[in-house]
Amino acid sequence: MSREIAKSPESAMDGQGTGQSFTSVIFANTFRGAGEAGSPLMRIGTLPILLRDILSVQRAVGRRIIVCLNRVASPDVFCELLGTGRLPYSADWIKASADTPLRQLLTKITYVSGEDHVMLVAGNSTYYPALFRQAKEWSKTSDALALTCKDQPIGIYVLSADIALDAAARCPREICSFDQFHAWLLSTYSVECKPIDEGLWQRVLTPQDHIAAEKKLDRWLVKPTDGLFAQMNRRISVPISRQLIKFPITPNMVSLFTLVVGIAAGAFFAWGGYWHTLIGAVLSVWASILDGCDGEVARLKLLESDFGCWLETVCDYLYYLFIFAGMAIGLIRTSDQRIYLTWGILLLFGAVMSFLVTGFGRRRLAAGRPEQYLKIWQAKAESRRSNPILYFGRYTEFIIRRAFMPWALLFFAVFNLTKVVFFLAAIGANVVWLVSLYSYCAFAMTKRSAIRESALSAETSA
Repeated sequence: MSREIAKSPESAMDGQGTGQSFTSVIFANTFRGAGEAGSPLMRIGTLPILLRDILSVQRAVGRRIIVCLNRVASPDVFCELLGTGRLPYSADWIKASADTPLRQLLTKITYVSGEDHVMLVAGNSTYYPALFRQAKEWSKTSDALALTCKDQPIGIYVLSADIALDAAARCPREICSFDQFHAWLLSTYSVECKPIDEGLWQRVLTPQDHIAAEKKLDRWLVKPTDGLFAQMNRRISVPISRQLIKFPITPNMVSLFTLVVGIAAGAFFAWGGYWHTLIGAVLSVWASILDGCDGEVARLKLLESDFGCWLETVCDYLYYLFIFAGMAIGLIRTSDQRIYLTWGILLLFGAVMSFLVTGFGRRRLAAGRPEQYLKIWQAKAESRRSNPILYFGRYTEFIIRRAFMPWALLFFAVFNLTKVVFFLAAIGANVVWLVSLYSYCAFAMTKRSAIRESALSAETSA
């Protein structure tokens, strides 16, 4: 059996592999139990299941990826994946026969890896993308890790380089399925089995499995921070996103289109009058619903990026500015009361300060993963419930979210109470930046205190 590796076009693996602590290996139609019954080209969320696994592993674990592929099927699979324009150039390919024992594959993998850990992934399943990142974190305290569901292997293993090399030498030749490998691994090494929920993965071998995988993919679109109104919006936004992914539409395109809808809503508010205000409120609700589509398209297509997250944040800020500026202009035009100008300036000041303070907070608390800012902030505020200001902020922050506020605007517009929500918004915007500034300082002080205590304990032990 040859040890040559087929590389993707223009592979830059030699330069990228150094410094990586993980080699991820995806088995696609190579030996019994690792994907032969299900096609690696079966599409989940418009992406071939093999490509979905490759992209998920690449984002969560690292760019050092090896794909073990059936020698007979490899030309068709490779051409299909290449045609998507999404196949990473850094992926390497090992071609093998359908009946190749796992021992031979492990020997080839460890021969080319040279990393600290090896992650083995079955290519006949789709996984919740964050599951790979979680497995990577768990492996810090374990030399041999297996993810299981109801005491059965799901096809994700993380082995230290030493154990991977030893397994390659000792694995019995008759082992040719992940179930057999799992049993042998547990009987040979000290393996930590981490149970996971069955909703976080799906083996895809039959049409029924495919339907189940698509349903689970829809559930993965829901964020842990989604409240009642966000979940209500997703009942509409998810079917829309499902249609959008059929076309060459990027999440950033969706963000910009949503901003255009928000600008149109602000223009109707600025026109003034009951019916124009009501139309503006309806458009605002639609902008809120579409606001979920950019993230959903990104997660369905695995196109999430820090730039996309920041673009969505900027579009959110601009949405608020256009809506409230339009509201102020509309009230001034229809009432001739200059008090609205004063309150409009107050609202503008509060909005800008809120954007700046929350932007700094996002950069400090979630610099590496800006999309996690709200989750991190909620967790930190939740851990300090005895603080009345943080407690107040934690349980009222839903009011300013784009999932809730447009519905509140629609409610007030229906009853012709736009001026009431305008005054409340001016007060609320200034409360928001004050609470955000307080939490920013409180969390920063906590972090500095933790660093100081760690340094003192280190000096004491020395």
